[in-house]
Amino acid sequence: MGNYMTRSNRNRSDNRRRSSSTTIRSEVNSERNMSRRQKSRKRKQMRYDKRQRTLIIGGLIVVLILAGVIGFATRRNGSDILVNDQSVGVIKTRNITKEDITNSVTAMLAEQVGTNVQIMDEIEIKGVHVSKKTNVMTTESLLAKLRDSVAYNIEAYAIAVDGNVVATLKNEQEAKEVLEYLNELYTPEGVEDAKITYKEDVQIVSQFTNMDGIMTLEDAKNKIALGESSTKVHTVATGQTLSTIASLYDMSLNELLELNPNLSTTSSIYVGQEITVKSNDPFITVQATVTVTEKETAEKEIEYQYDNTKSSSYKKIIQQGTNGVTEIKKEQLYINGIFDSEKIVSSNVVTQPVKEIVCIGTN
Repeated sequence: MGNYMTRSNRNRSDNRRRSSSTTIRSEVNSERNMSRRQKSRKRKQMRYDKRQRTLIIGGLIVVLILAGVIGFATRRNGSDILVNDQSVGVIKTRNITKEDITNSVTAMLAEQVGTNVQIMDEIEIKGVHVSKKTNVMTTESLLAKLRDSVAYNIEAYAIAVDGNVVATLKNEQEAKEVLEYLNELYTPEGVEDAKITYKEDVQIVSQFTNMDGIMTLEDAKNKIALGESSTKVHTVATGQTLSTIASLYDMSLNELLELNPNLSTTSSIYVGQEITVKSNDPFITVQATVTVTEKETAEKEIEYQYDNTKSSSYKKIIQQGTNGVTEIKKEQLYINGIFDSEKIVSSNVVTQPVKEIVCIGTN
């Protein structure tokens, strides 16, 4: 009985050990199976990630290739030159600026017209793609086309009176010639050293202007000399006739009658009557100051001495007298050639007068 119990207990103990061992092996196998599944999932995930990376990299490569192709096909390797937003031509270069184009055309025009120029049109440059089909110009031919097509002003010299331009000449020398002509016109005849001034502020100024605004030398002289034509009212004075009034304003009788349609050649006029006349008002008032020297006689003094021992018919010059000479320096002012006034600048006695003494009898 005792042996049976011992064996029975031993059997139960062996069964428990076998059961425990089985459980442990089951757990180990379970862990191993789980580890295998995890590793399998991880390998699958890695293969998926690799495929994704491959796709992404491949896509990027395709995009880059397409971008390169498109970029090459559309890259801006040329310049379209525009004037006032209108294309003039395309050149195959990007190494040029708006300033380069403007300066080159300006220099070409200046050489052509012989003076400085100012381009008035707006020149712009736009980058463009040049292909085999593009009509490309050489830089030289493009500049020549621009020279012949752009609008420009040239440097000229204007005669300005009180800030208002009255004549524009092509160069400074011609502008000076116009004023010299005016000075000579209103300088008294025979005078060479007159001092010329102007009542107005007269300046020769440099400015850029359209070529149509430049006058010839002769036209400018005539305009300055004649002045600005206008009309004004003349009040008839005593002794005046229609003919004398017309002559006074350098008009013909017909010109006077055209301005006064109520009058005719047979019309009578009266003192105080108002008549319309034409007047040329000068642009410039030329003031010519002429210095003249005149010699005037300083009259001699005569002293009379009376002698009662001599008859009343007796008359004798005891001391011969002479007149003196005084040198007078004057400044005479002429306005537009017409004498206006004069003033004495200095007076110097050249020779003193000598008194003359005369003896007269009183008996």
